[in-house]
Amino acid sequence: MLFAGEGGQGVQVIAEILAQAAFLEGKVASYIPNFGVEQRGGASLAFVIVDTEPIAYPKFEKADILVILSNRSRERVNEYANSKTKIIKGPAVAEGIKTKLPPQVWNIVVLGEINRIGKLVKRESLIKAMDERFARQFKRKPELRKLDLSALNNERL
Repeated sequence: MLFAGEGGQGVQVIAEILAQAAFLEGKVASYIPNFGVEQRGGASLAFVIVDTEPIAYPKFEKADILVILSNRSRERVNEYANSKTKIIKGPAVAEGIKTKLPPQVWNIVVLGEINRIGKLVKRESLIKAMDERFARQFKRKPELRKLDLSALNNERL
């Protein structure tokens, strides 16, 4: 998978969570972050491989799943797509997607969609990896852990 967005959209966070969820299941996972000197507003890419076999090289020529969360990052990832690549676009890129979700939550919705499409890890593993990653935030604001996204169950990106 290749995640593409801008600093602040949580591209690195969802890539890290997915790799950790795979690791929790005993799978082999590779996560390679790629971003510029700007932490917020600059292009941000994350290469993730999940497999049951050892990973010989952590990058790839073409992505099975490509997630594009910003228009600016689209140009940087065109070379990684082919006719077999499933492309998921966030609301800033896709036309017709209207959302009231804050940007800090949208990346997690995208992560769920990626896992639904790729069937990479168990839902429980994703939740455990998120609980580990966001432990401080959940402790500070427990209501974040209980955010109701059930209205999105019928939505597809």
